[in-house]
Amino acid sequence: MIKINQIIFVISIIIVSISAQGNAVGTCFDLTNSLQLNQGVSGQFAQLFIPDYYAPPIDGKFTLVFHLHSASWAAEDQVYVAGVNAILFNIQLGAFSSPYQNYFRSQGRYSAILDTITNTLQKQNIINAPRIEQIIMTAFSAGYAGIREILKTPSYYTGISAINLADGLHCNSDPPVRDIQMQDFLRFARDARAAKKIMLITHTSILTTGYENTTQTADYLIDRLGATRRLDTTVDEIGTSYSSCDTGRFNLKGYLGQTAGDHMAHLHGMHLLLSETNALLDSGNPENNTKPVIR
Repeated sequence: MIKINQIIFVISIIIVSISAQGNAVGTCFDLTNSLQLNQGVSGQFAQLFIPDYYAPPIDGKFTLVFHLHSASWAAEDQVYVAGVNAILFNIQLGAFSSPYQNYFRSQGRYSAILDTITNTLQKQNIINAPRIEQIIMTAFSAGYAGIREILKTPSYYTGISAINLADGLHCNSDPPVRDIQMQDFLRFARDARAAKKIMLITHTSILTTGYENTTQTADYLIDRLGATRRLDTTVDEIGTSYSSCDTGRFNLKGYLGQTAGDHMAHLHGMHLLLSETNALLDSGNPENNTKPVIR
């Protein structure tokens, strides 16, 4: 049995130690000091990335990809390959889920990040009078814990159009605690089923002990949505899938694989989720068309 905490530890070393090696081309702005990161904890950073193909909006309303947990080049590559006309914010806080949970437990930090992003875009003449219109929240591995905290604030929840999770949704195995930790993800999944939100999830078959693995949390959502998995044996950049679940704008796909390499493949395949999310947002729906600009 492979324990996910061992894999995350290995991945975290890779994330914070490998120098930039991506293929994305664009402009980066370091926000690490602005957000007071990396103080007493090594390896933390935050960064904005504007792809070289980016077309600034005339009205100032832009799409933000808010990503948690990966090397900067890895997140940049996923946005770049997907070709979304969006600004990327990437934050890396540590090896495990607890740094993300602890950081975003302070509700004002998320709002401060959004303010820092818009101020930077204005100051650097990237967008004139920038206002966030849509937020695509993405997370790999341990980053899910930050999203869990962010979703607890009603105004933040309302402002998020989509969530993409790449092999990274865990929770406590004790049923009462599990229900509390999963409640906002379940709410988002239900809203996605009703086409009010978009939620895309991929997961490996990695087993865990002492807490719910990504297969178990996926089954939790599927069961409470009243949905079912269907046989799906497609092969893509992530790997070989064995099942999927589609209901409304909730899409979940389970993959074979129990190694660190299988885990990493979900990060490098996130552009598939972003591409699908972008297409769904472009197709429009009443909720997105009438949702006010949040910043």
